[in-house]
Amino acid sequence: NFTSDALSYCTSTSQSTMSTNKGPSLPLPKNKQELEQVLLAMLDPDNNRRQAAANCLEAFFKVPACVQAMMQQMSDSNEPTARQMAAVLLRKKLSALLWRQNEKHWSTVQETLLRRLVAENVWPVQKAVAALACRVAKLSVPDGRWPQLVPFLTSLIQKPNEKMRTVGMLLFRAMGENLGQTMVQSINVFAQVVSAGLKDPSVRVRAEAFRAMEGVVCYLDTKEQVTTYQKLIPLAVNSAQQIFKKGNVEEANPALELFNHLADSPVPVLEPYLVPLVKFLLEVSVKADNLAIADTAMRFVQSVVEAKPQRIVRAQLVPDVLKVAFSFLVKPDDNPFLVDENTPQKTGVAMIAAMVESIPYKHLYRPCLQTSVKLIKGQSPHQRRAGLAIIAAIAEGFSLLLRECLPQLLDASLGLLRDNHPMVRVAACVCLLQLCDHIQPDIRNHHERLIKAMVQTLDRQGEHPMVRVRMTSALCAFVESLDKEVAQQYVKPLMTKFGQMVNGRDMEMRKMAVGGIQAVAIAAEEKFLPYLNDAMRAMVFFMSQTQDEMLELRAAATDCVGCIAAAVGANAFGPMVARVLTLADQNFKLNFYALNESTFRLYANLANCLGPKFAQILPKVHGYAIKSLESMDGVEIRAPSNDMSAFHREDAFENEDDLLRQMEYSIRSGAVDEKAAAIQAIASFAEFTGSGFLPFMPKTIEICKDCLEYPHEWVRHGVAAVLHELIKSAHKLFPNKGGQMQQGAKAIVGGALPLVLEMMKLEPDKQCCAEAAEAATCAVKNFGMPALQAAGGAFAEVLDILLQEKGPCQAYHGSEEDEKDEADHDEVLIDRVTDLLSAIAKASGPGFEPLFRRVTPHLLKFNQPHRAAPDRVMAIGTLGDIVEEMGPRVKPYLKDLFPVVIKALTDQECGVRRNAAYTVGVFAIHGKEAARPYAKPAITALSRLLELRAEHKGDDGYEACRDNACSAISKLMGQDVSLAREPKVVNLFMTGLPLLNDQEEAKEVYPRMAQLLRQGGDAMKAHHPHALFICARVFMTPDVSEDVKRGLVPIAKTLAAQIGKPGVSSVMNKLTESERATLAKVLG
Repeated sequence: NFTSDALSYCTSTSQSTMSTNKGPSLPLPKNKQELEQVLLAMLDPDNNRRQAAANCLEAFFKVPACVQAMMQQMSDSNEPTARQMAAVLLRKKLSALLWRQNEKHWSTVQETLLRRLVAENVWPVQKAVAALACRVAKLSVPDGRWPQLVPFLTSLIQKPNEKMRTVGMLLFRAMGENLGQTMVQSINVFAQVVSAGLKDPSVRVRAEAFRAMEGVVCYLDTKEQVTTYQKLIPLAVNSAQQIFKKGNVEEANPALELFNHLADSPVPVLEPYLVPLVKFLLEVSVKADNLAIADTAMRFVQSVVEAKPQRIVRAQLVPDVLKVAFSFLVKPDDNPFLVDENTPQKTGVAMIAAMVESIPYKHLYRPCLQTSVKLIKGQSPHQRRAGLAIIAAIAEGFSLLLRECLPQLLDASLGLLRDNHPMVRVAACVCLLQLCDHIQPDIRNHHERLIKAMVQTLDRQGEHPMVRVRMTSALCAFVESLDKEVAQQYVKPLMTKFGQMVNGRDMEMRKMAVGGIQAVAIAAEEKFLPYLNDAMRAMVFFMSQTQDEMLELRAAATDCVGCIAAAVGANAFGPMVARVLTLADQNFKLNFYALNESTFRLYANLANCLGPKFAQILPKVHGYAIKSLESMDGVEIRAPSNDMSAFHREDAFENEDDLLRQMEYSIRSGAVDEKAAAIQAIASFAEFTGSGFLPFMPKTIEICKDCLEYPHEWVRHGVAAVLHELIKSAHKLFPNKGGQMQQGAKAIVGGALPLVLEMMKLEPDKQCCAEAAEAATCAVKNFGMPALQAAGGAFAEVLDILLQEKGPCQAYHGSEEDEKDEADHDEVLIDRVTDLLSAIAKASGPGFEPLFRRVTPHLLKFNQPHRAAPDRVMAIGTLGDIVEEMGPRVKPYLKDLFPVVIKALTDQECGVRRNAAYTVGVFAIHGKEAARPYAKPAITALSRLLELRAEHKGDDGYEACRDNACSAISKLMGQDVSLAREPKVVNLFMTGLPLLNDQEEAKEVYPRMAQLLRQGGDAMKAHHPHALFICARVFMTPDVSEDVKRGLVPIAKTLAAQIGKPGVSSVMNKLTESERATLAKVLG
């Protein structure tokens, strides 16, 4: 029987519980037999009886005595189901408060649990008891109130019985997940137990040991803990290899999950073992028959490729990884047309795309292209599909390189549109889509053959539906990219085709046809007007449909209407606005993410179409967007065990860190898309409505602040776009007056700029950070010093972090610093950071010197020899730009900087040499006497740049480099008169003229030439005929200013008089007909 407390509770509350509970309820149990029946009723097939039992137990758990009663059931009941249910329910209901109320029974409960763990012989019950023991441990162990537990588990893991060892390791694993901080404080004991588990002959024990390692890694804190933990990794790898060699591939999955978890962990425990692990998991992925196992192994390799690309390169694993990825692409699959299911092809494409994103192109481009060409010619349709998939996977990352062979790629893709196998034709369509998206603008030159082939494919009788869908996507993407003049040629045939498709029966094709009409409208603009009424009639019909199966089509039509509005303009679309807005309002009532998303895009396009007139409906639509962004709909926070009950108890977590460790975000993609569209719509409102948006700016800044930490980067991209538009609007509405920021601008920029700088400092996504940097640059360019002063030291702090590549989005987990040096140039972020640096220098002028002193060492790290060439180009170019703005205050730094720039004049990369020549000229102008000691070594290096090889003639980069070198010599002579008297220097300068490419230097070099000619001297006399030739060329160069040309007129006349008719005639013979005519006119 129960204790007297429990019996008293049951008797006194039975009647009140029966009368207050909603729904059915069983009588409260008065003895263990009745309690057993209630527990068994929890699994009754009758829903009413099950609910009645739940209501009964809800009341039963309201007094402390329930703990003893449930422990008695778990220990003594003859029904395994009752024992299991008692353990499960007690674990869920055992709060810290309930446990404290049972303090006098603590030792009894703990002893009973340990005894039951050994005595229980039913595996599901044993696991439930272990889970309850873990809950009790969480409430007891941190306070040292269960010292017997760890020794008991250690002894349990050493028992000969496999189930005992499994239960012991399972409980040990659960303790690691829930008591991680406590467990790692005794890391040696943890390592000893897990080490034994990894060596255990039982696969089940090993699986729990793998999971135990996974559970505690996030709690590792000290170097000692990390080192001890790392010693377990070779054992884990060896254990997994043993399982794999025995053919138990699926049983190795817990190990694969562990390795993936460790690869994603911020604690770098895998560092010493990455290469052997990659080799092992490549082997697993090849030999595993189970796609899920192979995919798990490939995910690990992919994560290493993304996070440690140079480790893969140095270990010479790139060919091996590519080979495995290619093997996945050629694997047959049961149904190649299932879109949502995982396939070997998706795994292979994901790996290649990750490699293209992370690994320098020189290791990938040629093998990818060669393999693709070979497979495209293969006999098997799987090979041909794989060849096309490779091109599609590398199209974005290698777009510049693929331009050179675009005709051949199109020949292959268009040829395989006629392949016998539909899956190859689908792959050809996908390949064409990627080429249309990324090989721009080159692919537009092939519009005739592309559109003809695409339409023929759509017209082909009996074509596979997936081919038609993919081809329509490719056609839409291509048409949307066309120039208006070209697109107008195809408006009629395309609208005819899409009109036929939109009236068809196939729902997917109707949706694609709507997208086609949208693409034509975007490309044709006002030429779409003849089709406006018919198109809108169809779209309004689709936007009026409310059936579930029609909602995707309704969303597509909503998108299409917005694009039509933006294309045809306010005058043509104005009469339709009221009807469209009514339908758009109704969209939000249908509770469909894609429809909400398309509605926000519609609003953005209407703002573009209507401009300031859109402000009339801003209160409503801005409110819709704010509501979407404030909603938590679509974001789920859960515990790893999927048991959310812990999150609703105040005592569930002892501190915030414990809570965050247990939290996992799950974000429904539809909700993310909707919120991203909502925030982008707000950016459009700010851009197009002008002063009409002013009342909404405070709330907009507030929502941007709230969304800065939204879990998905798509929403944060929108935040950066909104803040950028707010800063631009502030400048349009309140430009600086008298060099000072107006109050209206202060209010807007004062709210937006701190958020922008916070994004740059803390944002984990590189593209978001880059967009924030653009917004910050916009603020500096538009408002100058007042913006810098308003931000205080925040600009300097952010630049310091990002130029050192220490921002969260620049996180690098390698152990060798020079691995960064060999990576490709960061095209996404660092160029925007240096743009901001240059803008600050321009706004600050001489006042930039303190920041210059702080950031220049970081900037010059990008000029190290092992950095990518674009890094070095950027570093030297930015140095010249900021010194140009800072002026003479660069003098104290020239002793350190001038040698660096002179060395850059000999760089292998032409762009570095060009920027170095420009920077030498800047140093000469602003350094004055401080630059003179470096003039001669600089001129020696510059002289090599004036030698233009035959193969480099016509190359813009080399010609501009030559022009900058000539200008630099001119500036050095301007600061040191003695150089202008040296024949060698004068001769060098004259051989660099006339300018071939960079006519911006004309205002420097041609007046210098005129000055030297006026000064006379033997050195210049020999150059008189060439100088006249230069004048003739300059007179016919359109990019040279008229002031410069006028300054050369008297020089040309003097030169003609000095060299006489024979000399003039000789010069005339070297000129074109137009140049001769112009020179003759000048000379009179």
